[in-house]
Amino acid sequence: MKMFFISAILTLFLPTSLWAENRVYHYEPENVELIGTVEEQTFPGRPGYESIKNGDEIERGWYFRLLSPIDVELSKNDGDHNSKAESNVKILQLAWFPNKVVGAALPNLVGKKVELKGQLFHAFTAHHHARILMRVEVVEVVDK
Repeated sequence: MKMFFISAILTLFLPTSLWAENRVYHYEPENVELIGTVEEQTFPGRPGYESIKNGDEIERGWYFRLLSPIDVELSKNDGDHNSKAESNVKILQLAWFPNKVVGAALPNLVGKKVELKGQLFHAFTAHHHARILMRVEVVEVVDK
């Protein structure tokens, strides 16, 4: 009886995120639709990718903070040797080549709740500052 009472109390007061499973997505060529907010972030770049203060170049990029964390698994057709499964992903780095319209729209979307449509791929260079990147094809504002 005592154990049941403790379990009931924990169920009521612990956040559901502690036992909720993340939604699973796959790398390209699968198309995904994700909701979150756009933000600009700054990181140290060349030559050492360690410290802007100590002389590394500034690298600014567009990132997407997900509304809910996701897990990303390899696709059945994934031939990219850089891909690996990642869990509890909360932020993505954005890419939009060759869709320059998406890149031009991002500054106007900072802090807004948007839905992005595109494909996921794993980081593979020192210029990638998030584990997962998204090649964005469509941006739709969810809240204005």
